[in-house]
Amino acid sequence: MTPTQPPDHPRPALCANCGTPLEGPYCAACGQSDADLRRPVLSLVTDFLDGAVAWDGRFLTTLRGLYTRPGKVARDYVDGKRMQFSPPVRIYLIMTLIFFAVNAAAGTRPVSIIFTPDAATIRSQTAGDVEARRQAWEAYDARARRDGTGPRFTCGVMPGPDEFDPDGGLVYARDTGINVTLFQRGRPPEPRSLDAQGEACFRQALIAEDAGWIVPVILEAIRHPDAYEARAAAIASQALLFMVAAFALLNMALHPRRRVIEHVVYSLYWNASMVPAIMLTILTFNLGGISAPSLVALACISIATQVFTALQERGFYGSSWLGTALRLPVLVAGYGAGMTAVSFGLIWLGAR
Repeated sequence: MTPTQPPDHPRPALCANCGTPLEGPYCAACGQSDADLRRPVLSLVTDFLDGAVAWDGRFLTTLRGLYTRPGKVARDYVDGKRMQFSPPVRIYLIMTLIFFAVNAAAGTRPVSIIFTPDAATIRSQTAGDVEARRQAWEAYDARARRDGTGPRFTCGVMPGPDEFDPDGGLVYARDTGINVTLFQRGRPPEPRSLDAQGEACFRQALIAEDAGWIVPVILEAIRHPDAYEARAAAIASQALLFMVAAFALLNMALHPRRRVIEHVVYSLYWNASMVPAIMLTILTFNLGGISAPSLVALACISIATQVFTALQERGFYGSSWLGTALRLPVLVAGYGAGMTAVSFGLIWLGAR
């Protein structure tokens, strides 16, 4: 008996995209490379850089597939059927650019400072308006002292003539409300000056409430709201990459047997597909505020997003309905925690 010899003509490898026998590094039928996706995650970046400025029908094909075949685009890409789709890094960056371009065109500020009363109200107020503000503050002050807590803040001047400095600019008044929020339309507010005594007051009050970390944010927001918002906006796009990593890590914990690159590909496509829902949420909130119709619309968007995420989970990981139902709350809670962390990070870094 002779030992088994390898065949003279080994069976050729097949293209993962169309199944045609390969005779070289590229498929003769569809042109896809035979490169194996099981490689370092950094290779996704090179996929994007290789023809990053190219615009072809693959973008529209990928975009359509993200919504008509939830999870299947990412699954096909990981399984080797990549020729018909835009790489995940490219589609994610394009959708992110669209997101910020639309918000910029609509005058939406990623991180927004709001003062109440605003500058226009202060400049047009009557003597009666000033007296009403003084009485409201004094009533608050008396109530706080009666409860034994004392006033939280006595920083700034009292409403009235002292709210204007000699140059006509505004001075921070102690009844001024400060709200730092996300994605509001309009322009940054007019800055308010704050003297050293007022700054020391804020430091003491916030440190006493174990909120010393927010002191730089408050001081910068009062004195330079436009510069603060500009810095926060400059880092907003990079901060969104944290959400890609957070979603990938969540899925790594829920599907530990999968390769890391699978979770990264899925996260990039998933985050790209969420951009329209985020833009619709921002638009609804800006137009409707906290009115009943707006809250109903936001609830519908939230439910639709969760259903869509469940369909993507099944499409990509092949999960059962029960497994999807058990994992979905973890994904929603974890992603929500990640968004909260990013929001606080943007607010804090804007003051740096």
